[in-house]
Amino acid sequence: MRVVIVEDDALVAKYLKYVLDQDERYDHVVVTESGDEVLALARDPATVAVIVDVSLRSTQLDGRYIDGLKLTRAIKTDPATAHLPVIVATAHAMAGDRERFLRESGADGFLRKPITDPADVRSLIAELVGGRSD
Repeated sequence: MRVVIVEDDALVAKYLKYVLDQDERYDHVVVTESGDEVLALARDPATVAVIVDVSLRSTQLDGRYIDGLKLTRAIKTDPATAHLPVIVATAHAMAGDRERFLRESGADGFLRKPITDPADVRSLIAELVGGRSD
């Protein structure tokens, strides 16, 4: 099972990849900033979840810069990928932002950065993926 991480901070991306590589359920963790690659991977049945940073700086989709909320909406509004659990992540969350980000993006989950407990990441993904074991 594959998890895709869309994160423009190299340290955060490396940490999330490390956390998920430690979980035997996920045999492939991909880090990318390409919106086009994310959508292609999202269409692949091996992908079981996507983590998207809200404040992407250099991610493009179809040649246009896109933030994490718009990228998540693109995943969630495509009939081929709408079923895929998407988690938005941000360090810039004030009161009410969690609910607003989830509502505006259509995401299934929310992670607040910095992530201090790796179990939070693994348990959120496990909860959203459910019993899928392929």
